[in-house]
Amino acid sequence: MKAVLHLNRGVRHRILDGHPWVYATEVDCVEGVAEDGGTVEIRGQRGERLGSAIYNSRSQIVARRYSRKVEALDAALIAARLEAAVAFRDALGISPSARRIVWSESDNLPGLIVDQYGDVLVLQCLTLAIAQRQDIIARWLQEHLKPSAILGRNDAPVRQLEGLPLERVTLAGAYTAPTPLPFYPGLTLPLNLWEGHKTGFYLDQLDNYARTAAHAAGRRVLDCFCNCGAFGLAAMKAGATSVLGIDQDEGAIAQANALARSVFPKAAVPAAPGAEPAAEFVAGNVFDALRAFEKERRRFDLIILDPPSFTKTKAKVDAALRGYKDIHLRALRLLPPGGLLATFCCSHHIGDREWRGMLDEAAVETGSTLRLRERFTQSRDHPILTTVAETEYLRGTLLEKVE
Repeated sequence: MKAVLHLNRGVRHRILDGHPWVYATEVDCVEGVAEDGGTVEIRGQRGERLGSAIYNSRSQIVARRYSRKVEALDAALIAARLEAAVAFRDALGISPSARRIVWSESDNLPGLIVDQYGDVLVLQCLTLAIAQRQDIIARWLQEHLKPSAILGRNDAPVRQLEGLPLERVTLAGAYTAPTPLPFYPGLTLPLNLWEGHKTGFYLDQLDNYARTAAHAAGRRVLDCFCNCGAFGLAAMKAGATSVLGIDQDEGAIAQANALARSVFPKAAVPAAPGAEPAAEFVAGNVFDALRAFEKERRRFDLIILDPPSFTKTKAKVDAALRGYKDIHLRALRLLPPGGLLATFCCSHHIGDREWRGMLDEAAVETGSTLRLRERFTQSRDHPILTTVAETEYLRGTLLEKVE
């Protein structure tokens, strides 16, 4: 390699403990010419070789290790990594109808996300080095997976931290919406993969829709931050007596109501005159809705809280925890004894200790005794590296309000 990045002295570097990132403040010097988007060799304080990393001087994370060896990130290595990533998902038995087949550092391709929706693949290239190798990646995927289309959803704001533009491009084939997404037995959502969050859907929650729905029979369900209603619709399919979903995204709410009408025509809005709809999704602010329900003394038997991340930085963790606590306080007041709370957090800046502490505070302040029924994490196609905390970003719990 043309350039060698030397770590500064007198500091215990996370890379020595298995973490792939090097921040700009951790660099002593760069020997040779390091090109943004290129690769560098990483050496420790005593000159020990620590592997190869992609490099970008414009990013706060100046280097991201992709190999413990000194080797180029060329077409051959990319092909090997892609092949291994697909083989891992195949071995898990996850249906190609909806799965993540490459997930960044978890697959030793920092900044690359590839999701599969049947015969359509959606890429996100979130680092400069990966963006510069996008055509190599797309060619391999086209040759080996033979999709009808490969879409580049390079519109994630994190790209701007790498000096990359936000764009949406067709990399191969031709795409015609909608794409059918089966997310629960008997439920298929028509997706436009150019729209929606992430690459079109929250694939990291696929396992949890069924696990939560397993507790829904005979219960009144409140699905907060419901997006297109996957949790609520799965609960209805599993035997919930009623479902109310709330989200600010009017397009997602329209999608949820459309699917509810097609699958549950007798239960969905618009209902018969004078009848209370059993499956309804409304556009609104969850915080405001919870306050209103509390004043009205409404009761629900299963409440789902799946909010977006309340913080993208460590500096705002305390404010985020206050927001999480507020919705949990109000949700617990809406649950009768025996009611269930399925709650999720997708911010890797909030660890288990902080999350459990917030739940304990909410329980104490509402006079609730909570019993743990289940723990949730992201779907298996989003693998967790034990030395990289950021790869375990989705945590959840199913809690029973004993009293």
